Amino acid sequence: MKLSIRYKLSLVIMTLLLIPWMGYQYVREMKAFVLQGQEDALLTTASAVSTVLHDRPELFSLETGGPDIVSEAGDLQVRQLPGPIRIDGEFDDWDDILKDLNHYPVEPETNSTEPDTPDLAYDHVLGSWGPYVYALFQVEDGDIIYRDPKVRPLNQSDHLRMFLRDQDGDLDRYVVTASRPGRMDVYKMDENWVYPLTGKPVYTIVSHMKPVKDGYAIELLIPRRLVSGDARLALAIADVDDAKDRQMSSLISTSPTRKIAELGRVLIPAPEIERILHALDKPGTRIWVVDRFKRVRAVVGDLSSIGGYIVTSIDSNMKSLQLWMDRILAPIYRFILKPPEGNFSDLPVDTRERSEEILFQVLEGMPATDRRASVDQQAQVLMAAHPIWSGDEITGAVIVEQSGNNATALQNRLLQNVIAVTVIVFMIVAIALMTFTWRLTRRIRKLSRASGLAISPEGRMREERDIPDQKSRDEVGDLSRSITDMLSRLAHYNRYLESMPDTLAHELNNPLNVVNSSLENLGTHHPDISESKYMARAQNGVNRLGSLLASLTEAGNLEEALKTEGHERFNLNEMLSLYMEGYQESHPEFKAGFIMKLPEHQVYINGSPDHIAQMLDKLVDNAVDFSAPGQQVSISLSVWHNEVIIKVMNIGKTLPEEMQERLFDPMVSIRPTGTVRSHLGMGLHIVRLIVDAHGGTATARNNEAENGVVFEITLPTA
Repeated sequence: MKLSIRYKLSLVIMTLLLIPWMGYQYVREMKAFVLQGQEDALLTTASAVSTVLHDRPELFSLETGGPDIVSEAGDLQVRQLPGPIRIDGEFDDWDDILKDLNHYPVEPETNSTEPDTPDLAYDHVLGSWGPYVYALFQVEDGDIIYRDPKVRPLNQSDHLRMFLRDQDGDLDRYVVTASRPGRMDVYKMDENWVYPLTGKPVYTIVSHMKPVKDGYAIELLIPRRLVSGDARLALAIADVDDAKDRQMSSLISTSPTRKIAELGRVLIPAPEIERILHALDKPGTRIWVVDRFKRVRAVVGDLSSIGGYIVTSIDSNMKSLQLWMDRILAPIYRFILKPPEGNFSDLPVDTRERSEEILFQVLEGMPATDRRASVDQQAQVLMAAHPIWSGDEITGAVIVEQSGNNATALQNRLLQNVIAVTVIVFMIVAIALMTFTWRLTRRIRKLSRASGLAISPEGRMREERDIPDQKSRDEVGDLSRSITDMLSRLAHYNRYLESMPDTLAHELNNPLNVVNSSLENLGTHHPDISESKYMARAQNGVNRLGSLLASLTEAGNLEEALKTEGHERFNLNEMLSLYMEGYQESHPEFKAGFIMKLPEHQVYINGSPDHIAQMLDKLVDNAVDFSAPGQQVSISLSVWHNEVIIKVMNIGKTLPEEMQERLFDPMVSIRPTGTVRSHLGMGLHIVRLIVDAHGGTATARNNEAENGVVFEITLPTA
């Protein structure tokens, strides 16, 4: 492939793309290193948290365990709330805990008449935040019967019952009832759930009722101290459908029985674990504590915040340059880099239990790390788990999680720096190489053009030649000096060749004159010999040698004459007409004759009429010599724009293709050897010399019919 220097240097510039590629590979390795370091740091954090929780089996007891520890029927699971609940009948602050609602179907009261189609059911969930336990009931009831404030019994309206056994084993009964939507009244009841023990409501328990579609909802606040430790609790919804007789028709309880010993336990996340975890909480980190059954006991933290690793100690000038480059390269950054997702979602569908493979390993006693995608597939989550020991037994595990956004942010920042540096370096190097390439190719082209102009199209050395960069000290300067030296030696040798015809003519004329005079004297003194055929041959040979010597010196003398002789303005039409008349008279042997085509208007050129006639002599002689017998020679004159075109055409032998370009060179002839007249191939060379001296061109070609030759001379008009 032929490649220019600019193209080759462009390929060299493209190798600079290795810089960003190597930088990208380096940044990838750095990201892997950062992620590995982040996992090691998470494992260290998990180990520290588990160390605090070692040998504390009470934190994992069933009574004080997490919200999903339901080992017996009737046990109540308490969920960890994201914040406190407003007891106002609105549900927006219950957040994602609503998905954990438990459904309780109808269970008719044994001492009541069971309706044909019971319309009572409810969904229930418990949550914990700070010193309070919150309860939410969504009751399906077609008829809401409110309490009649004028009636003392509290079992004659829809109400909520609470069975509460404290840590000392004492059982308390509470009724939560409402005479209208809004704040509900709470009373401590007797054993029959008919009359309150006192006429004063219980203010430590707060409740709110709100009618909803197909029923009503109840929000309930219970102090955590009432259900802590070994306390037992059961909740039930009582339904009254008839506003006249006000008899309870249905009762749905969270416990399958209302016996004191079989009330459900309230399973609240251990406060001690939460306190420990909150003390270790930091932005962008989430810590889980699970028991040996893989059930969540406590969790703190949030993964959505993006941490540091961004270099902030940047010089002010560099910082402004960085910001400027960031604005310019922002489209490239958006196309190549994927920014870390700060608002991704990673809250599992079921927050009560973790079941990743990492837990199987850590619960076997081996600390482990792992990586997974977030729930919404928008980020990578790094996990580290460490077992919690109690003696020789594993009671649970600590899981510490962080998103990979820190490493991604660091990678993006480093890649932005690599891209910015690459662009700057690429532009600087590209400009430098392009400038160098431009200067180098410009110097080479000037040298090539000067070298080409040092020799004329005819192969002659020009007198004036200025080869550039001869004083340069680099390789181009060496080449320029070498070319100058070469052209100087060629010019010297060319002058030697140009002077050779004159030298030969001078050296050969003396012996040739001696031979010629001797033959004349021999013919005078011996008349009988002058009539001999051998004498005629010798005389003919002497004449041919004289003709050859004249041809050798004619071109050199003509070139000197053309340089010194001035030009004049003359009529070319008239000159051609007179020339052809004279030529026909001087060459009566050419019987076929000539065809002359001249324009009607007069054509004037600046030049030497004698040399133009000499040029026509050579062309016409050549056309006559190569014309087929009986074929005429055609001479035409025409004008095209500002040029005069003279054509000399003959029918006969055609030019070989390889000779059409060399026919006007000196010492070139296609005449067969052994002709009567001797030719050195200088005639057409003389034609070119005369045409060049007049600022024209000379060409030769075969005619379109390929049965003859056309010589075309182009000269500028006056």
